[in-house]
Parts: sequence; structure tokens; C-alpha cells
Amino acid sequence: MGEIQIQKVQRTVQVKDADNTRKKVQKTYGKIIYRKTLTLDDMAEHIMKHGSVYTEDVVIGVITKMKNCMQEMLADGHKVKLDGIGTLYPTLTSAGVDNAKDFSATENVTRIGIAFLADQSRKSMYKARSMREAVNLSTSVYSELTGEETGATESGNSESGNTESGNNGNTDSGNGGGPVNP
Repeated sequence: MGEIQIQKVQRTVQVKDADNTRKKVQKTYGKIIYRKTLTLDDMAEHIMKHGSVYTEDVVIGVITKMKNCMQEMLADGHKVKLDGIGTLYPTLTSAGVDNAKDFSATENVTRIGIAFLADQSRKSMYKARSMREAVNLSTSVYSELTGEETGATESGNSESGNTESGNNGNTDSGNGGGPVNP
């Protein structure tokens, strides 16, 4: 399939030792190196290169129509599931009030947004196990503290041997096992 490049970054995190005292330690985590953000035009061109009978302008038209309809459905409170990709759904954050009679959507809702949940069905390519089997991981060593760089390539597996959940049983913080926002 493809290759995801991973950068090694060092972070100072707090962990509990055997006598339950907290101490700061240096840990190395992985972070995806994003190549670039693909635009609608980029995706339409890519789809066309895969032997599509539709021209780039038709692909753009269909994707644009789908985007507009998705915005409409999400704004109406629907979840939108794209089989094999995932589900988009509206979310909100609100300030709590002591008495239910005092709650007002205009006064207490502080944020409205859209969330995405990757398809986790058996055939989905976005499941952690499927991704690990389909992608080659390339690790670039980089220390945020020293700025030193070296390179190594690994095929289909991470250097740390993490489990599918990505944290290898560790419960310390540092975002090493979870997603890192771009």
C-alpha cells in the first residue's frame, strides 16, 4: 500500500515508580510526519489515475455535491456513515447548570463541531491491525532537544514493538500511544 514516515521525539513525562512517587523521565515516542494535505483537485486527479471512466471535472462535481449534502445532513442532526471510511457526526459542548429549567441552548452551548469515527468493521482498512499490515513504517530519528537526525527504515512494523493499541501497556502520559494532532 503506502509508507507512513514516523519521527522519533523525546518528551519528559511523569511516571509513578514502585513506591508510588512521581518522577520525571525522558521517553521517546513516535509522531507521524505528514507529507501534505491533498485538496479536492488532488483527490479527483488521483481517482482519475486509477482507471476511472469519469473525467476530473465530473469527479470534482460528485465530491462537491456529496460535501454539500453532508454539511446539510450534519446541520440537521444526522450522522453520516461512509461505508469503509467512517462516520461523521455533530458534537457540542455545553456549560452545566444547577437547575434543568435554567438550561438554554443559546446561553449554555459553548461549542458545536463535527467529529469523525473511522470505520471499525471487519473489512475496514482503518482498523489498527489492518493499517499495520498494509503500511510500511519508515522511522526518522530526530531529537527535539538536540536537533540531531539519522534515518532507518523498517518494513511493516514499529521499532518499539507496540501492541495494536499503540501503548505497549504503559499508562504514563506523553501521547506516545495515541493520535497526535497535526
